[in-house]
Amino acid sequence: MASQPQALLAELSEDAATGRIAEIYDKIRRFSGVPYVSSLQRYLATMPGVLEWAWDAVRPAMVSGAIPETGWRLARSVRLSPAAPIDQATLRAWGIDSGALAAIRNIAENFVRVSPVNLMTGACLAQLLNGASPSGPGFPNTWTPPAMLPPMPGNADPASLPPDHRAVLMRFATEVDGRPFLPALYRQIAHWPAVLSWLADELAPRFAAPATATARTDFRAAAREAAPDIVARLPGVPDCAPPDADTTRRVLATIDRYAETSPEMTMFGQLILDALPEVRAS
Repeated sequence: MASQPQALLAELSEDAATGRIAEIYDKIRRFSGVPYVSSLQRYLATMPGVLEWAWDAVRPAMVSGAIPETGWRLARSVRLSPAAPIDQATLRAWGIDSGALAAIRNIAENFVRVSPVNLMTGACLAQLLNGASPSGPGFPNTWTPPAMLPPMPGNADPASLPPDHRAVLMRFATEVDGRPFLPALYRQIAHWPAVLSWLADELAPRFAAPATATARTDFRAAAREAAPDIVARLPGVPDCAPPDADTTRRVLATIDRYAETSPEMTMFGQLILDALPEVRAS
């Protein structure tokens, strides 16, 4: 009998969110320009009061566009060597029609958009959790976020997949807070097994490649260098108590892990977009 996968990183799903958490989720979606809440925030929501504190802390920099626009600006310089283009004949052999192609491209576009926002959000929160106490002038509240991208199909549940399909998906697993963590990019792509297999084979040599490590490190460093200026402009910190010492340690460790995966989601999402053909107009 095939072994069962370990429980994944805890999260509060969007459909289970109520009250203030649901309100924060809605704001995160709006000001990130994507139709979902990333696993970083869903994880923070599992710890009482943490997402509320974190959102109140960075809200002025989010709703003004300071965090999103900084992340997107930094991301424009992050590129890897391209994958070989995938032609229409290969897509047909994989069972990918125009609708599936559009859905897969939309998934990649969502992660290219949201991952830099998560990276900058984490960098700013790390500053605050490490003792920054801003009393700056605040930010102008005149920013309009981009139109939201279309919805994605949702994360595939590894436990519900056939063993061979699950084994491919688990090639992307990493660890956060002592639990297995599967970045959502791969769980979304998992709805198309042939594309997931192509991506696993394409990315396997890239994960530890020096060029990937350099791009990842440079992007993470740029975000950390940009964060202090953003944090210094914040008008203050939330009135409610910050997370306790143990929770702070866990949150900082999680932010640090996301500082590894967020650059990858940006780079690998763009790699997918560059390799796939554009959707043909009907």
